[in-house]
Amino acid sequence: MAQIINTTNFPDFVANSTINFRRAFDQFPKVAAQLYDIENTSLVTGEESSLDGFSMAKIKREGSDFAYLNINQGYNKTWTIYEVGGMTKISWKERVGNKYREMDKKISGLGRSAAKRMEVDLTHRFTFGTETTYTNYDGDTVAIDIGDDLQLFYSTHTVTSGDTFRNRIANNPLLSKGGIEAAEKLFSTQMLDSNGESIMEEPDTLIISNDPHTRNTALEYLKSTSAPEGAVAGIYNVLGNKYKLIVLPYLATTAAGVYDSTKANYWMLANLKGTDAICKILANPTFIPPTENDGKEFETMDWKFACHAAYAIEIVRAQWIVMSDGLGTA
Repeated sequence: MAQIINTTNFPDFVANSTINFRRAFDQFPKVAAQLYDIENTSLVTGEESSLDGFSMAKIKREGSDFAYLNINQGYNKTWTIYEVGGMTKISWKERVGNKYREMDKKISGLGRSAAKRMEVDLTHRFTFGTETTYTNYDGDTVAIDIGDDLQLFYSTHTVTSGDTFRNRIANNPLLSKGGIEAAEKLFSTQMLDSNGESIMEEPDTLIISNDPHTRNTALEYLKSTSAPEGAVAGIYNVLGNKYKLIVLPYLATTAAGVYDSTKANYWMLANLKGTDAICKILANPTFIPPTENDGKEFETMDWKFACHAAYAIEIVRAQWIVMSDGLGTA
């Protein structure tokens, strides 16, 4: 006989629901976090700066003092925590009817919802990295300019010395050997610190969307033992296992998380050891069950469960990553 979950068994149901929420959250693929320096915080707002303008050591003359080296402060970005969350309800009829499968689906959905929102937010800083703002899932305008007040991917970034560099690959080639070499050349010739001196950022990661052609091309170049475009078997593939591959499932999406074919060919080369993308977490995604009156809302006898998270995302500088949209236009 069906029985309403009561005061006695309500705590057990909540405990099981917490496990279901955590399992669903943990199983959802969380890929974009690999691009960030993630840190828990107790602050609501703060500032990140780049102190990369430390000049080279100078000759010390016999009997003279050491020279003071030039420390040039880089750009700053202020980050501010924002909250995300949502709730679902479990009706009296679901409880009376022992519809545990439906109830578990709702709780698991909360876990996936929290994980997906964070994954999309972290990804869309790169999806819309050719702009200084974008409109998010809620219809809010989000400022995503970096420390020099320009978009993340740009052809004339500035440093505080007044010099410029680019991290947008010229002519936006499709992912290819020539395109990867063009990206590598930007790292070896373009990147400057705040003194205007060259810095040798060493890329270690190739980042792409989940477009099948782009993914297969990436795997050909990174996994083949011989050069994929070589006419003669046995030609060594210089790109084989050279870079870690990260596939961002929401890179080619709109703000609503819907597939966007115009971004399917996006790809990036990055030095993740030197990432200046930051994520400050005030509250990790959390499951919030009802606690009073056996969990029931008096007016409707519904139970309400929620998920909640609070975090901030900013990118300070652009020297650690280069990008092509794959459209083949300048």
